[in-house]
Amino acid sequence: MLDRHPEISWDGEVFEPKVRAKIGLEDLAPEAFLRERVAAGARVYGFEIKYLPSHHQRILGLDLDDLLELTDRVGVSHYITLHRHNLLRRVVSGAIGRERKRWHRASGEQVPETLVRIDPRSVPFGPRQPLLDVFEEMKAGEAEVKTVLADRSSLHLTYEEDVSVDPAKAYVAACEFIGVRPEDVRPRLDRTGSESLESMISNYQEIFDLLSGTEYAWMLE
Repeated sequence: MLDRHPEISWDGEVFEPKVRAKIGLEDLAPEAFLRERVAAGARVYGFEIKYLPSHHQRILGLDLDDLLELTDRVGVSHYITLHRHNLLRRVVSGAIGRERKRWHRASGEQVPETLVRIDPRSVPFGPRQPLLDVFEEMKAGEAEVKTVLADRSSLHLTYEEDVSVDPAKAYVAACEFIGVRPEDVRPRLDRTGSESLESMISNYQEIFDLLSGTEYAWMLE
């Protein structure tokens, strides 16, 4: 939605090798790559980072402080974070995407129901990790990024409150935050994996038993 705004050039996850290869700048160092894109972009240029240690930190060989030093050097002035409270659904959505080999669903498109198995000892989250370790990394990462952005201009959104019911809410908030007037842009994508967890996880009882009695038990509902 942001990319369809006439004043915004939105690049998405530019540190994913496939994205960079599609753009044709995969051989440039991260800073040179971003400077190329800023120079070629519209009045507002934006891109996405998966900031957790298992994701773009690992791909780039940079920790979170290094990533922010990089974004400071190329002139990033506004930071928007997007978090999801239900970490289990986040893992399941990733598993469904890998199973279907598709990460998006066009509005109104019918897709077959997908049943996935979540191995509680080996979740593909960067390197394979136990499910509870993945949750801990997500939880610690969210707290860390909010701390390091405390002195920067930042907007914190959550999937449940700002995206799941109506993505336009997050879109308008982002536009107002970066100082552009929201255009009338509607989402072209629908949610995936919105069914009950019990209907999507083939070994639901195993996951239920693992999370019962922990701080994550509510995510089963």
